[in-house]
Amino acid sequence: MVVIRGAALCLFLLCLTDCATYGTKVRAARELFGSGQYEAAALELKTLVEQQDNDLLLYLMELGMVRHAAGNYQQAIDHFKEAEKIAVINDYTSVSQEVASVLINDSTKVYKGEDFEKILINVYLAIDYTLMGNFEDALVECRRVNQKLDIMISNGNLPYAHNSFAKYLAASLFESQREYNDAFVDYRTVKKWLPAYSNLPGPLMRVADKLQSLEELAEFQKEFPSVKNYRISKDSGEVILIFEQGRAPYKIPNPAFELVPIFAKNFSNFKSATLHDQKGLASNDAALLFDIERTAIYELEQKIVRLTAKKIGGMVAKRAMAYGVGQATKSREAEFLSYLLLAATDHADLRSWVTLPATLRIARITLPAGRHDLLLDSVAGDNRRVVKKWKDVQVKAGQITFLNLRVFN
Repeated sequence: MVVIRGAALCLFLLCLTDCATYGTKVRAARELFGSGQYEAAALELKTLVEQQDNDLLLYLMELGMVRHAAGNYQQAIDHFKEAEKIAVINDYTSVSQEVASVLINDSTKVYKGEDFEKILINVYLAIDYTLMGNFEDALVECRRVNQKLDIMISNGNLPYAHNSFAKYLAASLFESQREYNDAFVDYRTVKKWLPAYSNLPGPLMRVADKLQSLEELAEFQKEFPSVKNYRISKDSGEVILIFEQGRAPYKIPNPAFELVPIFAKNFSNFKSATLHDQKGLASNDAALLFDIERTAIYELEQKIVRLTAKKIGGMVAKRAMAYGVGQATKSREAEFLSYLLLAATDHADLRSWVTLPATLRIARITLPAGRHDLLLDSVAGDNRRVVKKWKDVQVKAGQITFLNLRVFN
Protein backbone atom coordinates (compact mmCIF):
# COMPACT_ATOMS: atom_id res chain seq x y z
CA MET A 1 0.00 0.00 0.00
CA VAL A 2 2.84 2.34 0.88
CA VAL A 3 4.52 1.55 -2.40
CA ILE A 4 1.36 2.37 -4.33
CA ARG A 5 0.93 5.71 -2.55
CA GLY A 6 4.58 6.55 -3.03
CA ALA A 7 4.38 5.89 -6.76
CA ALA A 8 1.06 7.64 -7.34
CA LEU A 9 2.68 10.83 -8.61
CA CYS A 10 4.86 8.89 -10.99
CA LEU A 11 1.88 6.98 -12.32
CA PHE A 12 0.18 10.31 -12.92
CA LEU A 13 3.19 11.52 -14.89
CA LEU A 14 3.20 8.31 -16.88
CA CYS A 15 -0.44 8.86 -17.79
CA LEU A 16 0.44 12.34 -19.03
CA THR A 17 2.71 10.96 -21.72
CA ASP A 18 1.18 10.62 -25.14
CA CYS A 19 0.78 6.96 -25.93
CA ALA A 20 0.17 7.73 -29.60
CA THR A 21 3.41 8.97 -31.14
CA TYR A 22 3.39 11.57 -33.89
CA GLY A 23 4.32 8.89 -36.41
CA THR A 24 1.30 6.85 -35.37
CA LYS A 25 -1.05 9.81 -35.61
CA VAL A 26 -0.02 10.78 -39.13
CA ARG A 27 0.65 7.29 -40.50
CA ALA A 28 -2.65 7.05 -42.39
CA ALA A 29 -2.24 10.53 -43.91
CA ARG A 30 1.36 9.81 -44.88
CA GLU A 31 0.44 6.54 -46.61
CA LEU A 32 -2.45 8.17 -48.46
CA PHE A 33 -0.16 11.01 -49.52
CA GLY A 34 2.48 8.60 -50.80
CA SER A 35 -0.11 6.78 -52.92
CA GLY A 36 -1.41 10.00 -54.45
CA GLN A 37 -4.70 10.06 -52.53
CA TYR A 38 -4.27 13.72 -51.64
CA GLU A 39 -7.84 14.60 -50.71
CA ALA A 40 -8.13 11.64 -48.34
CA ALA A 41 -4.76 12.56 -46.80
CA ALA A 42 -5.94 16.15 -46.33
CA LEU A 43 -9.10 14.98 -44.54
CA GLU A 44 -7.00 12.93 -42.11
CA LEU A 45 -4.77 15.92 -41.38
CA LYS A 46 -7.66 18.38 -41.02
CA THR A 47 -9.06 16.15 -38.27
CA LEU A 48 -5.71 16.34 -36.48
CA VAL A 49 -5.50 20.12 -36.93
CA GLU A 50 -8.85 20.47 -35.17
CA GLN A 51 -7.37 18.84 -32.05
CA GLN A 52 -5.12 21.91 -31.53
CA ASP A 53 -2.53 19.83 -29.68
CA ASN A 54 1.24 20.21 -29.31
CA ASP A 55 1.82 19.03 -32.88
CA LEU A 56 -0.33 21.66 -34.58
CA LEU A 57 2.64 23.18 -36.44
CA LEU A 58 3.48 19.82 -37.96
CA TYR A 59 -0.09 19.09 -38.98
CA LEU A 60 -0.27 22.44 -40.80
CA MET A 61 3.03 21.88 -42.59
CA GLU A 62 1.96 18.39 -43.63
CA LEU A 63 -1.42 19.71 -44.79
CA GLY A 64 0.25 22.46 -46.78
CA MET A 65 2.47 19.90 -48.49
CA VAL A 66 -0.51 17.70 -49.37
CA ARG A 67 -2.37 20.65 -50.90
CA HIS A 68 0.78 21.68 -52.76
CA ALA A 69 1.29 18.22 -54.27
CA ALA A 70 -2.37 18.14 -55.32
CA GLY A 71 -1.94 21.44 -57.18
CA ASN A 72 -4.22 23.34 -54.80
CA TYR A 73 -1.70 26.14 -54.44
CA GLN A 74 -3.91 28.75 -52.76
CA GLN A 75 -4.98 26.26 -50.09
CA ALA A 76 -1.34 25.28 -49.62
CA ILE A 77 -0.41 28.95 -49.18
CA ASP A 78 -3.14 29.39 -46.57
CA HIS A 79 -1.87 26.42 -44.56
CA PHE A 80 1.79 27.42 -44.83
CA LYS A 81 1.01 30.99 -43.74
CA GLU A 82 -0.82 29.67 -40.70
CA ALA A 83 2.10 27.35 -39.99
CA GLU A 84 4.52 30.28 -40.16
CA LYS A 85 2.48 32.18 -37.56
CA ILE A 86 2.36 29.14 -35.27
CA ALA A 87 6.13 28.67 -35.64
CA VAL A 88 6.70 32.22 -34.34
CA ILE A 89 4.38 31.62 -31.37
CA ASN A 90 5.97 28.25 -30.60
CA ASP A 91 9.42 29.81 -30.32
CA TYR A 92 8.40 30.91 -26.82
CA THR A 93 8.16 27.80 -24.65
CA SER A 94 6.72 28.18 -21.15
CA VAL A 95 8.77 27.32 -18.09
CA SER A 96 6.23 24.67 -17.10
CA GLN A 97 6.64 22.97 -20.46
CA GLU A 98 10.42 22.97 -20.09
CA VAL A 99 10.13 21.39 -16.64
CA ALA A 100 7.69 18.79 -17.94
CA SER A 101 9.99 17.97 -20.86
CA VAL A 102 12.82 17.25 -18.41
CA LEU A 103 10.72 15.18 -16.01
CA ILE A 104 8.69 13.39 -18.69
CA ASN A 105 9.83 13.81 -22.31
CA ASP A 106 10.09 16.42 -25.07
CA SER A 107 6.73 15.43 -26.53
CA THR A 108 5.07 17.38 -23.72
CA LYS A 109 6.29 20.58 -25.39
CA VAL A 110 4.70 22.19 -28.41
CA TYR A 111 6.67 21.35 -31.51
CA LYS A 112 8.80 24.33 -32.54
CA GLY A 113 10.13 22.99 -35.81
CA GLU A 114 13.69 22.29 -36.87
CA ASP A 115 15.52 25.28 -38.33
CA PHE A 116 15.49 23.83 -41.84
CA GLU A 117 11.75 23.17 -41.56
CA LYS A 118 11.02 26.79 -40.66
CA ILE A 119 13.02 27.91 -43.69
CA LEU A 120 11.18 25.47 -45.96
CA ILE A 121 7.80 26.95 -44.99
CA ASN A 122 8.83 30.11 -46.83
CA VAL A 123 10.48 28.15 -49.64
CA TYR A 124 7.19 26.39 -50.33
CA LEU A 125 5.28 29.64 -50.09
CA ALA A 126 7.63 30.98 -52.77
CA ILE A 127 7.10 27.87 -54.91
CA ASP A 128 3.32 28.01 -54.65
CA TYR A 129 3.13 31.73 -55.40
CA THR A 130 5.38 31.08 -58.41
CA LEU A 131 3.18 28.26 -59.70
CA MET A 132 0.16 30.59 -59.37
CA GLY A 133 1.97 33.24 -61.41
CA ASN A 134 2.19 35.62 -58.46
CA PHE A 135 5.86 36.42 -58.86
CA GLU A 136 5.81 39.50 -56.64
CA ASP A 137 4.72 37.56 -53.54
CA ALA A 138 7.05 34.72 -54.49
CA LEU A 139 9.98 37.14 -54.37
CA VAL A 140 8.82 38.39 -50.96
CA GLU A 141 9.02 34.84 -49.64
CA CYS A 142 12.46 34.31 -51.19
CA ARG A 143 13.68 37.39 -49.33
CA ARG A 144 12.15 36.08 -46.10
CA VAL A 145 14.19 32.91 -46.49
CA ASN A 146 17.37 34.98 -46.47
CA GLN A 147 16.13 37.12 -43.56
CA LYS A 148 15.35 34.04 -41.48
CA LEU A 149 18.75 32.55 -42.22
CA ASP A 150 20.46 35.80 -41.21
CA ILE A 151 18.51 35.90 -37.92
CA MET A 152 19.31 32.26 -37.16
CA ILE A 153 22.99 32.84 -37.76
CA SER A 154 23.02 36.01 -35.65
CA ASN A 155 21.34 34.08 -32.82
CA GLY A 156 24.08 31.49 -32.87
CA ASN A 157 22.27 28.86 -34.91
CA LEU A 158 24.29 27.69 -37.87
CA PRO A 159 22.12 26.26 -40.66
CA TYR A 160 23.94 23.71 -42.79
CA ALA A 161 23.87 25.86 -45.90
CA HIS A 162 22.32 28.92 -47.39
CA ASN A 163 19.19 27.98 -49.27
CA SER A 164 20.41 28.01 -52.85
CA PHE A 165 17.02 26.92 -54.14
CA ALA A 166 15.31 30.09 -52.90
CA LYS A 167 18.10 32.27 -54.26
CA TYR A 168 18.05 30.61 -57.69
CA LEU A 169 14.26 30.83 -57.85
CA ALA A 170 14.43 34.52 -56.98
CA ALA A 171 17.04 35.10 -59.69
CA SER A 172 14.86 33.32 -62.26
CA LEU A 173 11.82 35.36 -61.27
CA PHE A 174 13.78 38.62 -61.49
CA GLU A 175 15.05 37.59 -64.92
CA SER A 176 11.52 36.75 -66.10
CA GLN A 177 10.43 40.26 -65.02
CA ARG A 178 13.45 41.79 -66.82
CA GLU A 179 14.85 43.05 -63.54
CA TYR A 180 18.33 42.06 -64.66
CA ASN A 181 20.35 43.83 -61.97
CA ASP A 182 18.59 41.93 -59.19
CA ALA A 183 18.76 38.70 -61.18
CA PHE A 184 22.50 39.15 -61.68
CA VAL A 185 23.09 39.72 -57.96
CA ASP A 186 21.22 36.54 -57.05
CA TYR A 187 22.78 34.39 -59.78
CA ARG A 188 26.23 35.48 -58.64
CA THR A 189 25.30 34.58 -55.06
CA VAL A 190 24.30 31.09 -56.19
CA LYS A 191 27.65 30.83 -57.99
CA LYS A 192 29.38 31.68 -54.73
CA TRP A 193 27.40 29.07 -52.80
CA LEU A 194 27.26 26.38 -55.51
CA PRO A 195 30.05 27.14 -58.01
CA ALA A 196 29.58 23.83 -59.86
CA TYR A 197 25.80 24.05 -60.28
CA SER A 198 25.14 22.91 -63.85
CA ASN A 199 22.06 25.06 -64.52
CA LEU A 200 23.78 28.30 -63.55
CA PRO A 201 26.32 29.28 -66.27
CA GLY A 202 23.76 29.92 -69.05
CA PRO A 203 21.49 32.27 -67.08
CA LEU A 204 24.47 33.95 -65.43
CA MET A 205 26.11 34.71 -68.79
CA ARG A 206 22.82 35.74 -70.37
CA VAL A 207 22.07 38.30 -67.68
CA ALA A 208 25.65 39.62 -67.76
CA ASP A 209 25.21 40.06 -71.52
CA LYS A 210 21.90 41.89 -71.01
CA LEU A 211 23.58 44.29 -68.58
CA GLN A 212 26.59 44.74 -70.83
CA SER A 213 28.86 43.60 -68.00
CA LEU A 214 31.47 42.70 -70.57
CA GLU A 215 34.36 42.12 -68.21
CA GLU A 216 32.42 39.65 -66.08
CA LEU A 217 30.91 38.04 -69.17
CA ALA A 218 34.39 37.44 -70.52
CA GLU A 219 35.38 35.82 -67.22
CA PHE A 220 32.33 33.54 -67.33
CA GLN A 221 33.02 32.60 -70.96
CA LYS A 222 36.53 31.62 -69.97
CA GLU A 223 35.31 29.68 -66.93
CA PHE A 224 32.51 27.90 -68.83
CA PRO A 225 33.89 27.42 -72.36
CA SER A 226 31.33 24.73 -73.27
CA VAL A 227 28.38 27.09 -72.78
CA LYS A 228 27.82 28.73 -76.15
CA ASN A 229 24.09 29.25 -76.65
CA TYR A 230 23.31 31.27 -73.57
CA ARG A 231 21.29 33.91 -75.42
CA ILE A 232 17.56 33.34 -75.98
CA SER A 233 16.06 34.55 -79.24
CA LYS A 234 13.15 36.99 -79.13
CA ASP A 235 10.74 34.31 -80.39
CA SER A 236 11.68 31.74 -77.69
CA GLY A 237 10.92 31.20 -74.04
CA GLU A 238 11.89 28.91 -71.18
CA VAL A 239 10.39 26.11 -69.14
CA ILE A 240 11.57 25.59 -65.57
CA LEU A 241 10.60 22.38 -63.80
CA ILE A 242 10.63 22.43 -60.00
CA PHE A 243 11.28 18.76 -59.29
CA GLU A 244 10.73 17.41 -55.78
CA GLN A 245 12.37 14.01 -55.48
CA GLY A 246 12.13 11.31 -52.85
CA ARG A 247 11.09 11.31 -49.21
CA ALA A 248 12.71 13.31 -46.43
CA PRO A 249 14.58 11.42 -43.71
CA TYR A 250 12.71 10.44 -40.57
CA LYS A 251 13.75 10.43 -36.94
CA ILE A 252 14.66 7.28 -35.05
CA PRO A 253 16.21 6.76 -31.59
CA ASN A 254 19.99 7.14 -31.70
CA PRO A 255 21.51 3.63 -31.30
CA ALA A 256 24.31 5.18 -29.24
CA PHE A 257 21.85 6.81 -26.80
CA GLU A 258 18.21 6.02 -27.47
CA LEU A 259 16.79 9.02 -25.63
CA VAL A 260 17.93 11.39 -28.39
CA PRO A 261 16.92 11.21 -32.07
CA ILE A 262 18.87 10.96 -35.29
CA PHE A 263 17.60 11.19 -38.85
CA ALA A 264 17.51 8.01 -40.92
CA LYS A 265 17.38 8.09 -44.72
CA ASN A 266 14.44 6.78 -46.68
CA PHE A 267 15.44 4.29 -49.36
CA SER A 268 15.75 5.65 -52.88
CA ASN A 269 17.23 4.18 -56.04
CA PHE A 270 16.89 7.48 -57.90
CA LYS A 271 19.87 8.41 -60.08
CA SER A 272 18.83 11.17 -62.46
CA ALA A 273 15.93 12.78 -64.30
CA THR A 274 15.89 14.61 -67.62
CA LEU A 275 13.30 17.06 -68.96
CA HIS A 276 12.91 17.23 -72.75
CA ASP A 277 10.36 17.93 -75.45
CA GLN A 278 9.06 15.16 -77.69
CA LYS A 279 10.55 16.72 -80.82
CA GLY A 280 14.05 16.60 -79.39
CA LEU A 281 14.56 20.36 -79.48
CA ALA A 282 15.95 20.65 -75.94
CA SER A 283 16.78 18.61 -72.86
CA ASN A 284 18.20 19.27 -69.42
CA ASP A 285 18.91 17.23 -66.30
CA ALA A 286 17.01 18.06 -63.11
CA ALA A 287 20.07 19.19 -61.18
CA LEU A 288 20.19 19.11 -57.38
CA LEU A 289 19.80 22.57 -55.90
CA PHE A 290 18.91 21.94 -52.25
CA ASP A 291 19.49 18.69 -50.38
CA ILE A 292 16.82 18.53 -47.65
CA GLU A 293 17.95 15.09 -46.52
CA ARG A 294 21.56 16.12 -46.00
CA THR A 295 20.58 19.38 -44.33
CA ALA A 296 18.24 17.65 -41.87
CA ILE A 297 20.84 15.06 -40.89
CA TYR A 298 23.60 17.62 -40.45
CA GLU A 299 21.55 20.11 -38.43
CA LEU A 300 20.40 17.45 -35.99
CA GLU A 301 23.95 16.13 -35.62
CA GLN A 302 25.01 19.60 -34.49
CA LYS A 303 22.45 19.44 -31.65
CA ILE A 304 23.33 15.97 -30.37
CA VAL A 305 25.67 17.15 -27.61
CA ARG A 306 23.10 19.62 -26.25
CA LEU A 307 20.25 17.12 -26.50
CA THR A 308 22.31 14.44 -24.79
CA ALA A 309 23.26 16.78 -21.95
CA LYS A 310 19.60 17.68 -21.42
CA LYS A 311 18.60 14.03 -21.29
CA ILE A 312 21.34 13.21 -18.80
CA GLY A 313 20.18 16.14 -16.68
CA GLY A 314 16.67 14.75 -16.87
CA MET A 315 17.86 11.36 -15.69
CA VAL A 316 19.51 13.02 -12.69
CA ALA A 317 16.32 15.00 -11.94
CA LYS A 318 14.22 11.85 -12.12
CA ARG A 319 16.61 10.05 -9.81
CA ALA A 320 16.32 12.91 -7.32
CA MET A 321 12.53 12.92 -7.58
CA ALA A 322 12.40 9.17 -6.98
CA TYR A 323 14.69 9.60 -3.99
CA GLY A 324 12.25 12.18 -2.61
CA VAL A 325 9.39 9.71 -2.98
CA GLY A 326 11.44 7.10 -1.14
CA GLN A 327 12.19 9.51 1.70
CA ALA A 328 8.56 10.60 1.98
CA THR A 329 7.27 7.03 2.10
CA LYS A 330 10.21 5.52 4.02
CA SER A 331 10.29 2.86 1.34
CA ARG A 332 13.22 1.83 -0.87
CA GLU A 333 10.75 -0.14 -2.96
CA ALA A 334 8.71 3.01 -3.61
CA GLU A 335 11.90 4.85 -4.59
CA PHE A 336 12.91 2.09 -6.99
CA LEU A 337 9.45 1.77 -8.53
CA SER A 338 9.13 5.54 -8.85
CA TYR A 339 12.39 5.75 -10.76
CA LEU A 340 11.34 2.93 -13.07
CA LEU A 341 8.06 4.66 -13.82
CA LEU A 342 9.72 8.02 -14.38
CA ALA A 343 12.29 6.44 -16.67
CA ALA A 344 9.49 4.72 -18.59
CA THR A 345 8.01 8.10 -19.52
CA ASP A 346 11.14 9.15 -21.38
CA HIS A 347 11.87 8.60 -25.04
CA ALA A 348 13.42 10.41 -27.96
CA ASP A 349 11.32 13.10 -29.63
CA LEU A 350 10.78 11.65 -33.10
CA ARG A 351 8.56 14.39 -34.50
CA SER A 352 9.45 15.85 -37.91
CA TRP A 353 7.89 17.06 -41.17
CA VAL A 354 7.50 13.67 -42.85
CA THR A 355 5.90 14.68 -46.19
CA LEU A 356 8.89 16.72 -47.36
CA PRO A 357 10.90 15.48 -50.36
CA ALA A 358 14.54 14.46 -50.00
CA THR A 359 15.79 16.95 -52.59
CA LEU A 360 14.72 20.03 -54.53
CA ARG A 361 15.93 20.10 -58.15
CA ILE A 362 15.58 22.35 -61.19
CA ALA A 363 15.47 21.43 -64.89
CA ARG A 364 15.50 24.30 -67.38
CA ILE A 365 15.03 24.24 -71.17
CA THR A 366 14.63 26.83 -73.93
CA LEU A 367 12.00 26.25 -76.63
CA PRO A 368 10.40 28.20 -79.47
CA ALA A 369 7.23 30.02 -78.49
CA GLY A 370 4.15 27.85 -78.91
CA ARG A 371 2.73 24.64 -77.47
CA HIS A 372 4.94 21.67 -76.69
CA ASP A 373 4.59 18.15 -75.35
CA LEU A 374 7.16 17.56 -72.62
CA LEU A 375 8.49 14.44 -70.93
CA LEU A 376 10.47 13.75 -67.79
CA ASP A 377 12.61 10.61 -67.98
CA SER A 378 14.04 9.24 -64.76
CA VAL A 379 16.79 6.71 -64.13
CA ALA A 380 16.19 4.54 -61.07
CA GLY A 381 18.43 1.58 -60.46
CA ASP A 382 19.29 0.23 -63.92
CA ASN A 383 16.07 1.31 -65.63
CA ARG A 384 15.02 4.49 -67.39
CA ARG A 385 11.33 5.25 -67.56
CA VAL A 386 8.99 8.11 -68.34
CA VAL A 387 7.84 9.61 -65.05
CA LYS A 388 5.60 12.38 -66.33
CA LYS A 389 4.12 13.75 -69.55
CA TRP A 390 2.84 17.29 -70.03
CA LYS A 391 0.75 17.95 -73.13
CA ASP A 392 0.34 21.31 -74.83
CA VAL A 393 2.57 23.28 -72.48
CA GLN A 394 2.43 26.87 -73.64
CA VAL A 395 5.80 28.57 -74.01
CA LYS A 396 5.63 32.34 -74.40
CA ALA A 397 8.33 34.41 -76.05
CA GLY A 398 10.62 36.06 -73.52
CA GLN A 399 8.87 34.43 -70.55
CA ILE A 400 9.34 31.49 -68.20
CA THR A 401 6.73 28.78 -67.80
CA PHE A 402 6.97 26.97 -64.46
CA LEU A 403 6.08 23.32 -63.93
CA ASN A 404 6.10 21.26 -60.76
CA LEU A 405 6.39 17.54 -60.04
CA ARG A 406 6.74 15.41 -56.91
CA VAL A 407 7.97 11.82 -57.11
CA PHE A 408 8.51 9.50 -54.16
CA ASN A 409 11.34 7.21 -55.28
